[in-house]
Amino acid sequence: MPTTHLAILTDPWLDLILDGHKTIETRISKVKLPPYEAVAVGDHVLMKQSGGPIKGAFEIEQIETYHADSNLDKLVFDEVFRENARQIYGFQEVMYAHRDALEKKWCESKYATFMHVENVQRYDPDIPIKKTNRLAWVVLGDGTAAEWLDRLP
Repeated sequence: MPTTHLAILTDPWLDLILDGHKTIETRISKVKLPPYEAVAVGDHVLMKQSGGPIKGAFEIEQIETYHADSNLDKLVFDEVFRENARQIYGFQEVMYAHRDALEKKWCESKYATFMHVENVQRYDPDIPIKKTNRLAWVVLGDGTAAEWLDRLP
Protein backbone atom coordinates (compact mmCIF):
# COMPACT_ATOMS: atom_id res chain seq x y z
CA MET A 1 0.00 0.00 0.00
CA PRO A 2 1.38 3.42 -0.87
CA THR A 3 1.95 6.24 1.57
CA THR A 4 0.45 9.61 0.73
CA HIS A 5 2.34 12.87 1.25
CA LEU A 6 1.32 16.52 1.09
CA ALA A 7 3.82 18.75 -0.74
CA ILE A 8 3.59 22.52 -0.64
CA LEU A 9 4.66 24.07 -3.94
CA THR A 10 5.05 27.61 -5.21
CA ASP A 11 4.90 29.03 -8.71
CA PRO A 12 6.21 28.26 -11.24
CA TRP A 13 6.94 24.72 -9.98
CA LEU A 14 3.35 23.63 -9.29
CA ASP A 15 2.03 24.55 -12.72
CA LEU A 16 5.10 23.09 -14.45
CA ILE A 17 4.38 19.70 -12.84
CA LEU A 18 0.64 19.89 -13.50
CA ASP A 19 1.27 20.76 -17.16
CA GLY A 20 3.74 17.87 -17.56
CA HIS A 21 6.79 20.03 -18.24
CA LYS A 22 8.61 19.34 -14.94
CA THR A 23 8.97 15.63 -14.25
CA ILE A 24 11.43 15.63 -11.34
CA GLU A 25 10.43 17.25 -8.05
CA THR A 26 13.46 18.17 -5.94
CA ARG A 27 13.69 18.85 -2.23
CA ILE A 28 16.97 20.10 -0.75
CA SER A 29 17.59 20.84 2.93
CA LYS A 30 20.24 21.54 5.54
CA VAL A 31 18.62 19.13 8.02
CA LYS A 32 17.29 15.62 7.56
CA LEU A 33 13.55 15.95 7.12
CA PRO A 34 10.90 14.54 4.78
CA PRO A 35 10.83 13.68 2.01
CA TYR A 36 14.45 12.53 2.51
CA GLU A 37 14.24 8.78 3.27
CA ALA A 38 10.48 9.18 3.87
CA VAL A 39 9.28 8.46 0.33
CA ALA A 40 9.17 5.25 -1.69
CA VAL A 41 8.51 4.33 -5.29
CA GLY A 42 4.73 4.15 -5.76
CA ASP A 43 3.92 6.69 -3.06
CA HIS A 44 1.32 9.36 -3.83
CA VAL A 45 1.93 13.10 -3.42
CA LEU A 46 -0.87 15.64 -3.09
CA MET A 47 0.28 19.02 -4.43
CA LYS A 48 -0.92 22.04 -2.46
CA GLN A 49 -0.34 25.56 -3.65
CA SER A 50 1.45 27.60 -1.00
CA GLY A 51 -1.30 29.50 0.82
CA GLY A 52 -3.93 27.87 -1.37
CA PRO A 53 -5.79 24.68 -2.26
CA ILE A 54 -4.73 21.21 -3.33
CA LYS A 55 -4.40 21.42 -7.10
CA GLY A 56 -3.36 17.90 -8.04
CA ALA A 57 -1.39 14.78 -7.27
CA PHE A 58 1.31 12.53 -8.69
CA GLU A 59 2.90 9.18 -8.02
CA ILE A 60 6.61 8.65 -7.43
CA GLU A 61 8.20 6.59 -10.20
CA GLN A 62 11.85 6.74 -9.12
CA ILE A 63 13.86 8.30 -6.28
CA GLU A 64 17.45 9.51 -6.05
CA THR A 65 18.89 10.78 -2.77
CA TYR A 66 22.09 12.62 -1.97
CA HIS A 67 23.75 13.21 1.39
CA ALA A 68 26.96 14.87 2.53
CA ASP A 69 28.45 15.22 6.00
CA SER A 70 29.29 18.87 5.41
CA ASN A 71 27.69 20.27 2.25
CA LEU A 72 26.57 18.75 -1.02
CA ASP A 73 29.29 18.89 -3.68
CA LYS A 74 29.07 21.48 -6.48
CA LEU A 75 30.54 18.98 -8.97
CA VAL A 76 27.69 16.58 -8.19
CA PHE A 77 25.24 19.47 -8.67
CA ASP A 78 26.74 20.25 -12.07
CA GLU A 79 26.52 16.60 -13.15
CA VAL A 80 23.02 15.91 -11.82
CA PHE A 81 21.53 19.13 -13.10
CA ARG A 82 23.24 18.91 -16.48
CA GLU A 83 21.85 15.42 -17.04
CA ASN A 84 18.34 16.27 -15.77
CA ALA A 85 17.88 19.98 -16.47
CA ARG A 86 14.77 19.58 -18.64
CA GLN A 87 13.03 17.33 -16.10
CA ILE A 88 13.96 19.52 -13.10
CA TYR A 89 13.14 22.93 -14.56
CA GLY A 90 10.63 22.22 -17.30
CA PHE A 91 11.83 25.00 -19.61
CA GLN A 92 15.19 26.55 -20.39
CA GLU A 93 13.89 30.02 -19.41
CA VAL A 94 12.93 28.70 -15.97
CA MET A 95 16.38 27.16 -15.60
CA TYR A 96 18.07 30.46 -16.40
CA ALA A 97 15.87 32.25 -13.85
CA HIS A 98 16.33 29.74 -10.99
CA ARG A 99 19.57 27.78 -11.51
CA ASP A 100 21.84 30.08 -9.46
CA ALA A 101 19.48 30.08 -6.46
CA LEU A 102 19.09 26.31 -6.61
CA GLU A 103 22.85 25.81 -6.91
CA LYS A 104 23.43 28.08 -3.88
CA LYS A 105 20.86 26.15 -1.84
CA TRP A 106 22.43 22.83 -2.93
CA CYS A 107 25.92 23.93 -1.87
CA GLU A 108 24.61 25.06 1.55
CA SER A 109 22.65 21.83 2.17
CA LYS A 110 23.36 18.27 3.28
CA TYR A 111 20.31 16.37 1.97
CA ALA A 112 18.61 16.16 -1.42
CA THR A 113 15.75 14.06 -2.75
CA PHE A 114 14.87 13.84 -6.44
CA MET A 115 11.47 12.30 -7.17
CA HIS A 116 10.55 11.34 -10.72
CA VAL A 117 6.84 11.96 -11.12
CA GLU A 118 4.28 9.96 -13.08
CA ASN A 119 0.49 9.79 -13.37
CA VAL A 120 0.04 13.50 -12.69
CA GLN A 121 -3.57 14.51 -12.03
CA ARG A 122 -4.96 18.03 -12.00
CA TYR A 123 -7.98 18.51 -9.73
CA ASP A 124 -10.81 20.57 -11.17
CA PRO A 125 -12.09 22.17 -9.10
CA ASP A 126 -9.22 22.71 -6.69
CA ILE A 127 -9.67 21.16 -3.25
CA PRO A 128 -9.59 23.59 -0.33
CA ILE A 129 -7.65 22.47 2.75
CA LYS A 130 -6.70 24.06 6.05
CA LYS A 131 -3.04 23.64 6.93
CA THR A 132 -1.69 25.39 9.99
CA ASN A 133 1.94 24.28 10.25
CA ARG A 134 4.77 25.70 8.16
CA LEU A 135 6.16 22.39 6.93
CA ALA A 136 6.75 22.18 3.18
CA TRP A 137 6.34 18.38 3.20
CA VAL A 138 3.97 16.32 5.36
CA VAL A 139 3.80 12.53 5.49
CA LEU A 140 0.07 11.85 5.79
CA GLY A 141 0.27 8.06 6.10
CA ASP A 142 -0.87 4.82 4.46
CA GLY A 143 -3.38 4.99 1.63
CA THR A 144 -3.78 6.51 -1.79
CA ALA A 145 -4.24 10.20 -2.55
CA ALA A 146 -7.91 9.52 -3.36
CA GLU A 147 -8.43 7.83 0.01
CA TRP A 148 -6.87 10.80 1.81
CA LEU A 149 -9.02 13.26 -0.11
CA ASP A 150 -12.13 11.29 0.92
CA ARG A 151 -11.15 11.88 4.57
CA LEU A 152 -11.04 15.66 4.26
CA PRO A 153 -13.86 17.53 6.02
